[in-house]
Amino acid sequence: MPGKRTRRKLTKKQQRKRRRQKHAKERDKLEEEAEKQRLLQPEYQKWLQSQEEMQEFQRLAEERERQVAEESWLRREATAQQQFRMDEAKKRREQEEVERLQREQAKERAEREEIQRRQREEETRKAAKAAAEFDAMMESMDVYLNNPHVEQPPSHLLRVMETHPEERACEFFSRTNCCRYGHACTFNHRRPMLARILLIRHFFNHSMLQERRAHKEYAAAEEHLELTEQDLRHDYDEFFRDAVEELEKFGTIVNFRTVRNTLEHLRGHVFVEYTSERSALRAFTNLQGRYYASKRLNVEFSNLRTWRGAVCGT
Repeated sequence: MPGKRTRRKLTKKQQRKRRRQKHAKERDKLEEEAEKQRLLQPEYQKWLQSQEEMQEFQRLAEERERQVAEESWLRREATAQQQFRMDEAKKRREQEEVERLQREQAKERAEREEIQRRQREEETRKAAKAAAEFDAMMESMDVYLNNPHVEQPPSHLLRVMETHPEERACEFFSRTNCCRYGHACTFNHRRPMLARILLIRHFFNHSMLQERRAHKEYAAAEEHLELTEQDLRHDYDEFFRDAVEELEKFGTIVNFRTVRNTLEHLRGHVFVEYTSERSALRAFTNLQGRYYASKRLNVEFSNLRTWRGAVCGT
C-alpha cells in the first residue's frame, strides 16, 4: 500500500543517516586519536610551530602592508586636504579681489556719473546763463541800433576778448589783426567786441594773389596768356563797387582797404572803417551768415593801431 511504502522509505533514510553519523563520529574519533599521536611526535610539533610562526609572519606582513597603505592614504588625504584648503583660500582671495575690483569700478562709475551729472548741470546752467545773456545782449544791441538817442553802446560790447590774458600780446596780431598761427599762437590775441573798423577775412579773392609755384609743364608759357596787373585792377574795381554798394547801406564808410598779400593768413583781407560804432555794429549783425562769391563771410571787429602797419603790401 502507498502509506506503508512511504514509511519504509523514511525508515531506510533514517537508518542511512544514523549510519553516516556513526561513521563520521568514528572517523572524527580516529582523527582525534591520530592527532593526539602526532602531537606526541617532536617533528609534528615543530611543523605546527613553524606553521604558526609562518601564519604570524604573514599576519604581521599583512598588518604592516595595511599600515603602510593606511599611512600612504593618510598622507595623500592630508596632501589633498591641504591642496583643497589652498585652492579654497586662492578662490576666496580671487573672489575677494573680484569683489574689490567690482566695488572700485562701481565707485569709480558712480563718481564718474556724479561728475558727468554735475558737468551736465553746470553746462545747462552755463547754457541758460549764456542764453539769457545773449538775449539781453541782443535786446540791448537792438535798442542801441534802433534808438539814436542812446549814445553809449551796451557795456558788454565794450569788452575785449583775449586768447591768453596771462601772456604778452602778439605783436603781429596787434599790428595787423592777423597771425599765421591762428588759434595755435601761444601769445595773446586781443579782439574787441565793438569797434568802428570791421575785418572781413579773405573777402577779395583773385588768382594773382595766390602764391605762385613754377611748374615745369607751364614754365615756358607765353607771357601774354597770363593775367596782368590791369586784369587785377579791373577785377578789384568791380569787387570794390559791389562791396561798397552793399556796405554803405549800414552807414558812412571812411576807409575801405584791401590787403594785397600772397601769404595765406593775410591774403584778400578787407578792412572797412565806419564813421561810428553804431554803423559798424549794424553792418556786423547784417553780414552774419551772408555769402559772397560762394564763400561765407567771416566778419569781426578790428582794433588796428595804424593803417600803415596793417596794410603792408606784398
